[in-house]
Amino acid sequence: MGKPRHQSHHTAKQHPKAGGDPTIPRIVAKDPYEKIDVLNTISATISQSPHLTAALDATLEQLLKLTEADIGSIHLLDPVRQDLILCASRGVTQSFIYNEHRIPMGACLCGLSARRGEVVVSDDLSKDERLSRSACRDERFGSMISVPLRAREKTLGILTLYSKRSHAFTHADQQLLIAIGHHIGVAIENSQLYSKTKESALLEERWFIAQELHDNIAQSLAYLNMQTKLLEDRFQSELKAPVLEEFHQIRNVIQDTYQDVRNMLIDFRIPMKEDEALEPALRKYCQDFGARTGIQTELIGDTDLPLLEPSVRTQIFRMIQESLSNVRKHARARKATVTVRSTSSGLQISVQDNGDGFDLRTTEDSAQQRMGLSIMKERAANLGGTVRISTAAGQGTSVRIDIPLSRPHGL
Repeated sequence: MGKPRHQSHHTAKQHPKAGGDPTIPRIVAKDPYEKIDVLNTISATISQSPHLTAALDATLEQLLKLTEADIGSIHLLDPVRQDLILCASRGVTQSFIYNEHRIPMGACLCGLSARRGEVVVSDDLSKDERLSRSACRDERFGSMISVPLRAREKTLGILTLYSKRSHAFTHADQQLLIAIGHHIGVAIENSQLYSKTKESALLEERWFIAQELHDNIAQSLAYLNMQTKLLEDRFQSELKAPVLEEFHQIRNVIQDTYQDVRNMLIDFRIPMKEDEALEPALRKYCQDFGARTGIQTELIGDTDLPLLEPSVRTQIFRMIQESLSNVRKHARARKATVTVRSTSSGLQISVQDNGDGFDLRTTEDSAQQRMGLSIMKERAANLGGTVRISTAAGQGTSVRIDIPLSRPHGL
């Protein structure tokens, strides 16, 4: 990483004081009381916003107005991959977003700040030998400051401000940004703890529901199936063919329902591990689903998927579970393919099978109910997304789910 960190330290000689060059962006107010006001405003913004992403956006906007800096970004630590993912930004180009969407821990100046848990400043990016990525030079930034977002001695992300001018940030600027970074770090930790608590409560509730299904409905269905078989055998010689056929159909319905409940119990009891990424969880589930049903199930997906809040990740996981459940119950398919792609606008998910398909125009209402599409659409709508189904008799079925994720969703 090149030169030692003394480049990050400033002296009064290097930087004019508050009454100096007006072209240099300023963070620190002339009055210390104004510094307190800045902290209070940003603290209130973070604490009052119901969603962390909105709070981070608002914080960046305030910092850019206050400093007259040109660009701001916030990256959060991906706990699975242990790299940094862009969560909020202001004033950046699409090229910058593409190049800086993920930053390896320790890479370049931002990654260095995250790895060390220290402020990193570059007074002149054009001459800084620590710069190992091209984005800052491509954007023609003059200087930058990267501040770790920390809570309980852990780095949770980084806040970075960029200026087109060199020597834009003073030591006093660093001190204020460190304080702001602490506020943001605490907000991130609280948001993550809340998400984990909420997810844990949901998983616990699902376990209780599964237990109720097993203790009541599943056992009752097993009993009905056995009793119906006994009645059918007992009256085999006495009942007429139509009545025997009715018995047979009743047993088939009971057996199918019992199998549905068993598979539902399996799905209910498959939790996503804490901090588990979506792609490996889906890959394991597809393997298990294929082994359990005999349907060849393949996952085609990007490994570089966005960082998702646990509850959002779970909703997406459940929608794919429900789609595959429909394949098992209705399609008579030999193969199913799950595709998950990350685009500039969000996640594109499809579940496609080579089964019977059906005429959607004539059976759309019944299909909505039979395939549980209304529940899937409600799940997607809660995430701002959509569900579409395309099918034709003899041509299989494809369920397309689009979830907008311009940044880590729900954080």
